Amino acid sequence: RLALSVAVSALASAGLTVGATTSALAEYEIEEAGIEKGEKEFEYRGAVHWGFPKAEREAAAEGEGGGALEEEEEGEFLRQSHDFEFHYGITERWGFSATLATDEPLDRNYDLSAVDLELQYELVQREGNGLGLAFLGGYGIATRGGEADEIEFGPIVELAAGKALLTINPFFTSQVGDNRETDGLGFEYGWRGQYGFAKHWGMGVEMFGEIEDLANAGSFDEQPHSIGPTLFYNPGEDDHDEGGGNGDDDNKVAEAPEMEISLNVGVQFGLTDVTSDSALKFQGSLAF
Repeated sequence: RLALSVAVSALASAGLTVGATTSALAEYEIEEAGIEKGEKEFEYRGAVHWGFPKAEREAAAEGEGGGALEEEEEGEFLRQSHDFEFHYGITERWGFSATLATDEPLDRNYDLSAVDLELQYELVQREGNGLGLAFLGGYGIATRGGEADEIEFGPIVELAAGKALLTINPFFTSQVGDNRETDGLGFEYGWRGQYGFAKHWGMGVEMFGEIEDLANAGSFDEQPHSIGPTLFYNPGEDDHDEGGGNGDDDNKVAEAPEMEISLNVGVQFGLTDVTSDSALKFQGSLAF
């Protein structure tokens, strides 16, 4: 088993980390620690937002004489974001993913906003209850003119007990290139508390937030933060996955992964003036 310092050094030398100018967590993504060798996964994440942040409403009013405000009140200005990701398990501990991030800001058309490349190393493999730990890093290439590329890195932490699972994503970020607006580190987080209440079904709470510049963080109300409930459905989840005690079955899955489908839908409610009032989020993945 490689030491943490070796994994961090390898990721740093590769120059990889999560994210782009539009935050990876802006699409309400919770990264998971587990990796299976040879597994391929296609994932879609989307969100539709209602109620633009106060700063965006003021900018729209100044630029369009209030017209955008009137239409937004009627529900016609829905901001949306959609991510399309491919993940591959290189080894039992190393994973790679590539993501096409698309969105529609208030003042622009729907378009590709970034290409994200990520590398993940699983430090502690979780089997059933207990701790799972991984380190993730990546590089986000901005595709819109005038926007900065961004690097991001940090741990993925999982804590499981029975039917309950807590997943935490605390990531540091840094803008790079001529278009960067900050010189120091930023911070973004996402966490999920999930409980399996029936076979294949789970419910939970997710929270996301971001501090663009740690050196000039400002008040809580000047940062985007949101929280809300999520419903999970995993029709491909096997019974032995819940217990984590069948090592032989786990090995068989690693050698010849079965097709697994995972779906979730949730609502996020903005907690500050710089967060959309609410958002409907949805995610679906197919792994084999």
